[in-house]
Amino acid sequence: MAVKNKGLGKGLGSLLGDVADLNKITEVPPITEEEIKNEQTIKLRLIEPNRNQPRKDFNEEGLQELAESIRVHGIVQPLIVTKRGDHYQIVAGERRWRAAKIAGLRELPAIVKDYSDKEIDEISLIENIQRQDLNPIEEAGAFKQLMDEYGLTQEALSERVAKSRTAITNSLRLLRLPEAVQELLKNSDISTGHAKVLLGLDTPEKQAEAAKIVAEQNLSVRETEKLVKSFDKVPSAPKKRDLGSSLAYEESENRLKELLKARVRIRRKKENTGRIEIEYFSLDELERILSHIH
Repeated sequence: MAVKNKGLGKGLGSLLGDVADLNKITEVPPITEEEIKNEQTIKLRLIEPNRNQPRKDFNEEGLQELAESIRVHGIVQPLIVTKRGDHYQIVAGERRWRAAKIAGLRELPAIVKDYSDKEIDEISLIENIQRQDLNPIEEAGAFKQLMDEYGLTQEALSERVAKSRTAITNSLRLLRLPEAVQELLKNSDISTGHAKVLLGLDTPEKQAEAAKIVAEQNLSVRETEKLVKSFDKVPSAPKKRDLGSSLAYEESENRLKELLKARVRIRRKKENTGRIEIEYFSLDELERILSHIH
């Protein structure tokens, strides 16, 4: 078996205790020097992935390349596992485990650490955010999960994961795209730059239609901006309208959506009164909406 141990590596070392800011998110105890020295060799068949692992997509081509590297150089970074009955559950290193199976290894180097299910989930989230090959939708999902589970604001999260608030805001906005567009982004058929432009369209239908054109015609971001403008023409107002009808209110709502590029609702009350609600998801978006009103 080809196995080479060269320590935890920079990313995992940061994950498990070297970065103080990340410890503010989780109270997971770091791996000790003694545990590193007590690294074990475990049969691959006794190791199982974490079923709650946030990362779902593993690029097959990338796995094949890693498997080939493992055949030549061995495993240079041990897995982190925890004992679960008669088997071991992966805490960090599922991609290496998958590639090792492809490479035909029967045993893997691992550090056994006693973690609770909650601690494992916390580590998986942080590890996923630190990965360089995480697709934009996976990253946005990890951000949202951290905010939901730990009650973090975007500002607080930005401090802990060393990303700007604007970057986190833009990342979270990607989750507002329809599923079809998110799939194109996951598969790199469109880029994050394309996706940001598509968010300017006011309906999921338009976003999906425009994204399909962008992917099929391999449009640049600048070309996508022109395409979005062609989708984005504001219809002229009818000369006469009965504001008492539901259709007229719907038309007015749609016109406001087109003008402000935002989600708008008109709440009707009695005697021709009501209120207009404009929804925004970041300070940047609020400023853009105000610029349209001014």
